Amino acid sequence: MHNGYEDVAALIDEALKRIAAKGRKSRRNWWDTLSGGPGGKGSIREGITFPVLRVAQSRQGRPITQNAICRNENERPPEVVSSRRWAVKKLPAKARRLTKRARSRDARAS
Repeated sequence: MHNGYEDVAALIDEALKRIAAKGRKSRRNWWDTLSGGPGGKGSIREGITFPVLRVAQSRQGRPITQNAICRNENERPPEVVSSRRWAVKKLPAKARRLTKRARSRDARAS
Protein backbone atom coordinates (compact mmCIF):
# COMPACT_ATOMS: atom_id res chain seq x y z
CA MET A 1 0.00 0.00 0.00
CA HIS A 2 1.36 3.41 -0.95
CA ASN A 3 0.03 6.14 1.27
CA GLY A 4 2.94 8.56 1.24
CA TYR A 5 4.23 7.50 4.66
CA GLU A 6 6.66 4.76 3.64
CA ASP A 7 9.42 6.51 5.59
CA VAL A 8 7.31 6.37 8.77
CA ALA A 9 6.55 2.69 8.15
CA ALA A 10 10.30 2.07 7.84
CA LEU A 11 10.85 3.75 11.24
CA ILE A 12 8.20 1.51 12.81
CA ASP A 13 9.81 -1.57 11.22
CA GLU A 14 13.19 -0.53 12.63
CA ALA A 15 11.70 -0.05 16.11
CA LEU A 16 10.07 -3.49 15.91
CA LYS A 17 13.42 -5.03 14.94
CA ARG A 18 15.08 -3.38 17.95
CA ILE A 19 12.34 -4.67 20.25
CA ALA A 20 12.73 -8.20 18.85
CA ALA A 21 16.54 -8.02 19.11
CA LYS A 22 16.18 -7.34 22.84
CA GLY A 23 14.01 -10.45 23.13
CA ARG A 24 10.96 -8.50 24.25
CA LYS A 25 7.45 -9.22 23.07
CA SER A 26 6.08 -5.81 23.96
CA ARG A 27 3.28 -4.30 21.95
CA ARG A 28 2.86 -0.66 21.12
CA ASN A 29 -0.01 1.52 20.09
CA TRP A 30 1.61 3.24 17.11
CA TRP A 31 -1.30 5.70 16.85
CA ASP A 32 -0.24 7.08 20.24
CA THR A 33 3.38 7.25 19.18
CA LEU A 34 2.59 9.00 15.90
CA SER A 35 0.21 11.49 17.51
CA GLY A 36 3.11 12.90 19.51
CA GLY A 37 3.53 14.01 23.07
CA PRO A 38 2.57 17.18 24.91
CA GLY A 39 2.45 20.16 22.60
CA GLY A 40 2.87 17.93 19.56
CA LYS A 41 6.46 17.00 20.38
CA GLY A 42 7.65 13.91 18.49
CA SER A 43 7.79 10.68 20.50
CA ILE A 44 11.00 8.74 20.98
CA ARG A 45 10.71 4.95 21.03
CA GLU A 46 13.64 2.54 20.95
CA GLY A 47 15.97 5.50 20.37
CA ILE A 48 14.07 6.58 17.25
CA THR A 49 12.33 9.95 17.03
CA PHE A 50 9.00 9.56 15.29
CA PRO A 51 7.31 12.35 13.35
CA VAL A 52 3.91 13.64 14.39
CA LEU A 53 1.11 12.82 11.93
CA ARG A 54 -2.02 14.93 11.67
CA VAL A 55 -4.15 11.87 10.93
CA ALA A 56 -2.87 10.19 14.12
CA GLN A 57 -3.68 13.27 16.21
CA SER A 58 -7.16 13.32 14.71
CA ARG A 59 -7.75 9.62 15.42
CA GLN A 60 -6.52 9.93 19.00
CA GLY A 61 -8.69 12.97 19.66
CA ARG A 62 -5.75 15.28 20.25
CA PRO A 63 -5.56 18.87 19.07
CA ILE A 64 -3.84 19.27 15.69
CA THR A 65 -0.46 20.96 16.11
CA GLN A 66 1.54 23.12 13.69
CA ASN A 67 4.31 20.53 13.32
CA ALA A 68 1.97 17.68 12.38
CA ILE A 69 2.74 16.18 8.98
CA CYS A 70 -0.02 15.80 6.43
CA ARG A 71 0.80 14.44 2.98
CA ASN A 72 -2.76 14.17 1.72
CA GLU A 73 -5.37 16.78 2.61
CA ASN A 74 -8.18 14.24 2.05
CA GLU A 75 -6.81 11.50 4.31
CA ARG A 76 -9.05 10.18 7.06
CA PRO A 77 -8.04 7.85 9.88
CA PRO A 78 -9.45 4.34 9.85
CA GLU A 79 -12.32 3.65 12.21
CA VAL A 80 -11.47 2.46 15.71
CA VAL A 81 -12.21 -1.24 15.82
CA SER A 82 -14.01 -2.26 18.97
CA SER A 83 -12.52 -5.46 20.30
CA ARG A 84 -14.42 -7.64 22.73
CA ARG A 85 -11.17 -9.35 23.73
CA TRP A 86 -10.77 -7.39 26.96
CA ALA A 87 -13.54 -6.28 29.23
CA VAL A 88 -14.07 -2.53 28.96
CA LYS A 89 -13.72 -2.02 32.71
CA LYS A 90 -10.17 -3.44 32.60
CA LEU A 91 -9.01 -1.18 29.80
CA PRO A 92 -7.13 2.07 30.46
CA ALA A 93 -9.33 5.18 30.51
CA LYS A 94 -8.26 6.28 27.02
CA ALA A 95 -9.06 2.90 25.50
CA ARG A 96 -12.45 2.89 27.27
CA ARG A 97 -13.29 6.26 25.70
CA LEU A 98 -12.29 5.09 22.22
CA THR A 99 -14.23 1.83 22.62
CA LYS A 100 -17.31 3.67 23.84
CA ARG A 101 -17.09 6.07 20.87
CA ALA A 102 -16.71 3.16 18.41
CA ARG A 103 -19.66 1.28 19.91
CA SER A 104 -21.90 4.36 19.76
CA ARG A 105 -20.97 4.80 16.07
CA ASP A 106 -21.80 1.14 15.45
CA ALA A 107 -25.17 1.53 17.15
CA ARG A 108 -26.04 4.60 15.09
CA ALA A 109 -25.02 2.86 11.87
CA SER A 110 -27.35 -0.07 12.58
